[in-house]
This record gives sequence, structure tokens and C-alpha cells, in this order.
Amino acid sequence: MKRRTKLFLHLMILAIIGFSSCKQEPSPPLNPHEALASFSVAPGLKMELVAAEPLVQDPVAITFDEAGRLWVVEMLGFMPDIDGTGEEDPVGRISVLTDVDQDGMMDSSVVFLDSLVLPRAIAVVKGGALVSENIPLWYVEDTDGDLKADRKTLIDPKYGGRGLPEHSANGLWRGMDNWYYNAKSSYRFRLIDGKWEREETEFRGQWGICHDDAGRLHYNYNWSQLHGDLVPPNYLSRNPHHTPTSGIDHGLTLDRRIYPIRSNTAVNRGYVPGTLDEQDRLIEFASACAPFIYRGDDLPEEFYGNAFVCEPTGNLVKRNIVQESGYMLSAHSAYKDFEVLASTDERFRPISLASGPDGALYIVDMYRGIIQHGPYMTPYLREVTLARKLDKPINMGRIWRLTVDGKRSTANSGRGDLADASTETLLETLSHPNGWHRDMAQRLLVEKGDPGIMPALKTMAMEDENPLGRLHALWTLSGLSNTDAEVYFSALNDEHPYVKTSAIRLLEELANTQPEIIDRLSNELADTWQEASPMVQLQT
Repeated sequence: MKRRTKLFLHLMILAIIGFSSCKQEPSPPLNPHEALASFSVAPGLKMELVAAEPLVQDPVAITFDEAGRLWVVEMLGFMPDIDGTGEEDPVGRISVLTDVDQDGMMDSSVVFLDSLVLPRAIAVVKGGALVSENIPLWYVEDTDGDLKADRKTLIDPKYGGRGLPEHSANGLWRGMDNWYYNAKSSYRFRLIDGKWEREETEFRGQWGICHDDAGRLHYNYNWSQLHGDLVPPNYLSRNPHHTPTSGIDHGLTLDRRIYPIRSNTAVNRGYVPGTLDEQDRLIEFASACAPFIYRGDDLPEEFYGNAFVCEPTGNLVKRNIVQESGYMLSAHSAYKDFEVLASTDERFRPISLASGPDGALYIVDMYRGIIQHGPYMTPYLREVTLARKLDKPINMGRIWRLTVDGKRSTANSGRGDLADASTETLLETLSHPNGWHRDMAQRLLVEKGDPGIMPALKTMAMEDENPLGRLHALWTLSGLSNTDAEVYFSALNDEHPYVKTSAIRLLEELANTQPEIIDRLSNELADTWQEASPMVQLQT
């Protein structure tokens, strides 16, 4: 133990001496126009500015609502200086941005909720939003429709655990099954009979969570870029005496290699041999976060289903091609020796991704020098940060859009305005080519709670031409507490494995109150098991 400590101190001293002897160049902030010129993107793509300071400051998460407005979580209290002085001050907020003139850039900002301590996640829900603060989780209501919070209800007083930004619950991602899931957490949430319920689930990831078309959850860790569940939530944890070693937390790739286009000396363990290459560029992921499965319809067709991963210390975003073989998932880098998006600007800090009503990929850029939280900052990084003046300024931030080059962007151009959509329109939207629309239509139909749409949903679940439309119809029925097993039994005959596996899951749920379902389900599955797809066999 003593030998290891001496070796560590020796490496630290050498690193600091080496750094002190080199040219300590500052890394000044760039204005949005200059920052835009700093990007290198894959062929056929372009970056566009959506919002910048002072309209947004220290953004860490975003989501679009049914009207196409952009909700932004602003963590203004994060590391105000090198020591994190005043980090627990209630200066964080939730803002709502609107593109008034539909030119592709946000024009106005309304503060929905302020006086928050290190807020980190949001989910827009009926009547308001779920908002996670440093430790508590709130249901915040806007009772008069003015986009300002009127009432706060405590949902979970210990949601954030220890409260450290990179080691606390975050995400609030609405899953296909209508539950809200979180990274760095063992709990999920759902509105049931007018009350927000908390339920245990498997622990997942570190920062960021999402799902693919099948509803499988994906997440990651700062050292490992892409993980996912092969088995639906809460299946492998049903036996309290069994600790699963496969089926959840499946690593899709062992590849950690990244390709920055600038030096990255301001990385926490830059003194460790093998961290930086001969050009002082980060070799492997050090702060992988916010994995996002792209399900939009704006980027080229071959991007659909790809996994994008942020690397803020490397000033880049990686694109992975996800491959599905039976029930197994794997991924590999889409490019050799370069990334889909990288910047020469050291303050470009991509820490979250989202898709919008327009189908494009949105990048949340915290835009700052310090990205490492104080308790985990090494003396080496502290020295580098101060010498290169990376500790100031603070409270900047940008939202970017990755889209197709040559395409004129007009933001959502009404595509996201489902706020006043009719029930018929929402039903049709369950089959939309853009996953954002499908997810939003499902959420709105479930929140409306109209049992009168059950017949139309059942017809859609059995007859819609798009298997994803049939899939969302099934889970919308589930969200509306459908008790008619026949529609699920009909879906057992569906040719698509996503639909069929979901039907099995939904029948298993119904069997809790209708035990006679089990025998019939077992018999029907036994008759077709040999010819079933690997995914269906696994679910069976």
C-alpha cells in the first residue's frame, strides 16, 4: 500500500513539474459564432445554434413539450470557482424557451421554477413537470397555464442520494412501459390513480438514460460508453436471493477509443501514462455520459437506431452503430479515426442529448472550463485549471442542433405542436416515423385517460401497418389500465418480435389479477416456441 502511495505521489510531482515547464496557454471562451466555427462534423452534417447565454446558462438537460417548447434544466450553482464555493446556494432553475418566429433559434425564455439547488433532470407531465433537485424530487404544477410554477409536491425526499452531481440519481426518462426511469438509481416512478408512486427497480448507469424502439433501456458509466438491458425491467430482480450477472447492464462494446481534435491536458488524470497521446489528446473515454439512441427522422436513414455518446472532457460526441442479433445487442464506432462531432474549443462540454419534434439531434453544451466536480478533482487538474484560466467565466451555455447539411432548419415549424391535437391525430401519431412523436402521442393519450379510445387502440394494435404503431398502441392500452386480455392474445400472433414480446409481458401483468391467463398463455407459447425468434424465446 505504501509503495502504491509513493508511486502515485511520484507521478503527480512529475506531471505537475512537466506541466509547469510547458507553455501554459489560456483557453479563452468563444462567442457562439466563433464556437460554431470550431466544430468538425461528419460529412453531410452541420451544426446549428439553437440557444446561447444569456438565454440559457449552465444547461445540463433538456426536453421538448407537446407544444414544441424547449424546457431547460440550468445548474448555475455547479462549481462557481475552483473550490466549489457556494455550490449549495439555491440559484438553479428551470426555463422554458420558445422559437417565436420559427427561424430555428430560440427567442424567448420564461423561468418556470427557480431557487433550486443543483437541479439535474426534468420530465414534462400533465399539469407541470417532475423536477429533480440536488436531493429531492418534486412534482411541480402550473395551475393557470402561464408557464410558471404554482405548486410543489414532494415525491421523493431522498431521490438524489448523496447529492453529488455525477454520483446521484438523474434522468427521469419515460419508458415504453409508462414508468419514469433514472440513471444512478434503483427506483422508478409512475402516476397511478392520481398519485405518484415509487417502486424499486434494477440499478442502472451514471449520467443519462434512454430507450430504443423495443423499449430496452440504455445507459453508461464514465469509463464505459454504452450499456443496455436485454431483459425487461424488474424481471431478473424478482428473486431477492438471486443477483443477476447477465441480461441487464450488458456492455454493447468494449471499445473505449475516442478521437479528439485538440489537446486535453485539463483532464482529471492527465498525469497517468497512457491517458493522453503524444499530442496531449485523450485516448479513451474518461467522462462518457448521456447515451442516446437516435430514433428521429431528420438525420440520414442510416443514423436511425444509432447510439450517440457524449465525452465532455474530450470535447466530442461519438456515434456508434448498434447491431441486433437475436436478443443480443452490440455496437461499434461508425467511423475510423474520427468522430461524428468534435470541437477545437476546450470549453465545449456536451453533457446531454435529445431529439426534437423536427427529428434532429440536440446537444446540451454546458460551456465552461471546469467540468470535474470538486471532491474528485486531482491536484494535477487543479493546477492545470488555474494556470490556464479555465475557472472563469462561468454561467455560460449553449444548445446546438446536429442536422443535415444543406437543409434549411426552421426549428419545429409546428411539427411539435401536439398540445391541442385531437384524439384521432394522437392515435395516428403513434405510427409517426419520428420516435419523439410516437412517445409524445403515447404519453398524451395515457394522461388524457379517456377509456373511449380503447376500441380504436385495440384495432390499431392488431391492424396498423407499422409494427412500431402496433407496439405503442399496446403500451398505450396498458397505460390506460386495459383489462381485456384478448387484444394481447391476438398480438401473440404478430410477426414482429417487439410486438409479440410486449404482448407476453402485458399478459403476464394481467395474470396477477386474472390467474386463468397463465395456463392459456403457457399453452399458446408452447405450441410456437420452437419457431419463435430468439427475442420471443427469451421473453418466454
